[in-house]
Amino acid sequence: MLEGKIERQGFLDIIQLLAMSRKTGHLEITGAANGTLFFSRGELLDCHTGRLVGDEAYIELFILVSGSFKFHDEDVNLNKRITKSLTDLLSEASKRATEWDAARKELPFEDAALVLIPVDPEAENTFDVGAMDWAIVSQIDGKRSYPEIARLLGQSKTKVAITIARLKKKGLITTEDEESALLRSIFRKTARLLSHLIETRVKQKRNRERIHTDFNKWTYSKGWDIRMIEEGELVNNIPHDMPLKDKAKAYRQSLEQLYEAARSGLDRSELTDHLSDLYEQLSDKESKIISQYGLGKLISPAGKDREEGPEIWDSSGGEGIMPR
Repeated sequence: MLEGKIERQGFLDIIQLLAMSRKTGHLEITGAANGTLFFSRGELLDCHTGRLVGDEAYIELFILVSGSFKFHDEDVNLNKRITKSLTDLLSEASKRATEWDAARKELPFEDAALVLIPVDPEAENTFDVGAMDWAIVSQIDGKRSYPEIARLLGQSKTKVAITIARLKKKGLITTEDEESALLRSIFRKTARLLSHLIETRVKQKRNRERIHTDFNKWTYSKGWDIRMIEEGELVNNIPHDMPLKDKAKAYRQSLEQLYEAARSGLDRSELTDHLSDLYEQLSDKESKIISQYGLGKLISPAGKDREEGPEIWDSSGGEGIMPR
């Protein structure tokens, strides 16, 4: 079995090796972007990542790919949805990668909520707005980030980000403040980790479904639009203009509930190890936010005890989900 780290082998080198070796099977990618590529006698037939398939999925995966790969030798019986040659796909992916790099400079915080800027009807400015622009603008409500909008539209994250960056330069869109964006980022990363542990370690499907239902009922009772959806993913629709103190409270208490749910599949030391590993991957700015808003009671460096305080916070009392 062919497997390893993508950064060490090189994504293109892996693809070319499978093509030259006339391999049949599927290449599994896990990391910053998860995806699957299907080969038949060395020919790339299809690619999947998220809801994307075919050429678009390959381009998205090419730009975002990192982490691990594993090739599985097996029969492949599916229709060919890759329509371009590998050379043409590389050319298109390289062009979009350049645009993606520029877009990330315009949108430095991936999780920042997007906000529409009111347009003066008396202004002389004219805007050339296409169908994709309108589709994106229709989803901007002061709560959603560009990855969330991409998911809702079934579009690639890179293409949506490039479009939003262009609209931001035109003065049609802005983003929430930096501290709010960093809080969202920490919440997304921590919630995704805890949700993944719930999905993989809580063995009974009915127990996982109960956790989802109870969590959603609990956040709804608090008046927060934070929901668990399919495969452990979360939707975070906290408004951009909610006071920072209230945002931090919503995120802290929601993470507490996920932590307690994850403890039904893991003991505390294992959870602490996972969360310490996560802490090491955070940026310096995110680490400061953790300390500033009391998230160190849950997320802390390896070898350091969590900050002193009630188990875990004093916010839930007798409420919340405590699956045992």
